[in-house]
Amino acid sequence: MWDRLEFKGDRNILGEFIEFKGNQDDMQALRHLKRSKVSQIVIQKSTMFGPFGRSRIYVLYAPRDYRSEGSSASELKEVAVKQSTEVVFQPLNSKKPKKFKLTSIVSLTLSA
Repeated sequence: MWDRLEFKGDRNILGEFIEFKGNQDDMQALRHLKRSKVSQIVIQKSTMFGPFGRSRIYVLYAPRDYRSEGSSASELKEVAVKQSTEVVFQPLNSKKPKKFKLTSIVSLTLSA
């Protein structure tokens, strides 16, 4: 089984999720998102308006439940990170991992 990275515009890439890259605060917030604990990650962008407003990325994730298939929306948990955070992903049939900005990703489904 492969992990699936889904982009805007219905584009998908199969391969292997390796890790997140970002500043120390974001990495601390994302430390719980491991293959053994998470089945799906959904990315949402939120923009705050005003002179000091900053855009944030909300990473919604579904904790892995081996007792049942899938999870309901009420089970999703949320982590806020900066837009500069990236996913390191090795596409199928590629020798080198690639970095993708969270802003370009819609979801990441992790295989068990």
